[in-house]
Amino acid sequence: MMSPFDRKNKVAACLDRFALRMLLLALCIGYFFFLWRSGLPSLLAGSALFALVCLSLMQLERHTLSRRDRMLRERIGGTIALEELILLPSAKACETVCALLCDTLGAQALGGGRMRYEEEIWLVRCAQCFQSANASEGDVLSAHRARLEQQADKCALVSTSGFSPAAIRAAEWMDPPVRLIGGRQLSVLFGRQHPATDEDIARHLSRSKKPFSWQRIRTLALSPAKLRRYLICALLLLVLYLMTKSAASLAACLLSFMLALLCAHENRRSFTL
Repeated sequence: MMSPFDRKNKVAACLDRFALRMLLLALCIGYFFFLWRSGLPSLLAGSALFALVCLSLMQLERHTLSRRDRMLRERIGGTIALEELILLPSAKACETVCALLCDTLGAQALGGGRMRYEEEIWLVRCAQCFQSANASEGDVLSAHRARLEQQADKCALVSTSGFSPAAIRAAEWMDPPVRLIGGRQLSVLFGRQHPATDEDIARHLSRSKKPFSWQRIRTLALSPAKLRRYLICALLLLVLYLMTKSAASLAACLLSFMLALLCAHENRRSFTL
């Protein structure tokens, strides 16, 4: 039995498609034969209906593949844009987001991260955070102070990840409230404006693949927190060996003790860059 994540080979996929087409042809011919009780007219009409249904299915498949391809390019394009936005200087990031909002909303860019939208001047600020972190209430307060300093009517704070609950409460408490735009919505806007090309997708996939690293395994296995565990394990295995006289227990005990020695030696090494 195949799991949902297994892929069929090409021969099986072709056989499935052929069997479905034959079943559809039989149903089309059977439908007209049930109506007319005549062989040759039912065969001709059923074949014509079968051709029409097959053409409709082909158009539907093309439309579905085109839509999925566009969604994939927009999602990867938005992800790449957020990664690049994190590394930009703060002023450049604000101008980039402001230009994106101007193109999306049809607003007028005023420079310096400001735009005119619906007869109001908006100040756009960007909190550049990694995906594992969220923008805090300090970012909201900084955006509000910048709005007062530049005498803008309203302020929009954009985050490349998300906002903490305290930041959301602080934005609602401000007068006027600070408009928050999260990283997911920002990624959608960037993806619609700048969908990824084939080269962008290939480069993104190559960066996403994490090669096998012995250094990472060594760091995890010889971390300072593991030293005590290795010693306790070696002691318990030694007690088990004294009780059972098992060679396997003795070998495991020696291995745990060696790992403890390596862990202690690794953590005593001098710090180098």
